[in-house]
Amino acid sequence: MKVVHFFIHVFSVLVYLTIGSLLLIMSLRIASMEHVISAVRQAYQGFWNPVQTFILGILFICVGLAFARFLVKRMRQDDALVYQSQMGRITISLTAIEDVAKKAVKKFLVVKDCKVKTELADSRMDIILRLILWSSHNIPDIIREVQEEVRHKLIRILSLEYPFEIKVEVLKVEEHQAGDENAAEPAKVLSS
Repeated sequence: MKVVHFFIHVFSVLVYLTIGSLLLIMSLRIASMEHVISAVRQAYQGFWNPVQTFILGILFICVGLAFARFLVKRMRQDDALVYQSQMGRITISLTAIEDVAKKAVKKFLVVKDCKVKTELADSRMDIILRLILWSSHNIPDIIREVQEEVRHKLIRILSLEYPFEIKVEVLKVEEHQAGDENAAEPAKVLSS
């Protein structure tokens, strides 16, 4: 899903840049209409002109996508939690926080799948856990236990002193099938 959103954003940026550039060229009369029409006609003539235009178009698209990917990746890597502790300045990447939260949730056999997202606001951080659970357990109790485990693990491993809130979204509750590898009743927590 993220890939689709990425391409939608890149495509919309390219469309706006292309239309904006064409409007500027038209308004500033950088190229006359006859010149533009003759350039388009020339691109359609012969065999090599369309091939060269195609290769050039692919090259521009690839460079644009690579540049957009670099910007998105770099933007995500720059997201970090920075705060001052008693010992000095601490910087923790949001990816590290997500990894610790995923490891804390893995202890629960009731959780079939987990996705973690962090959102950093001005004065606090939200950790959003999106869970798919196995059925037959009290969901509010499980969620409380998961939240407490994630909170304790973040504080213990990262010495997280920054205010944060753990939000849980249950996306799906699934039944056990006879062929499942975990067909036995899952326990609440693995013993550590």
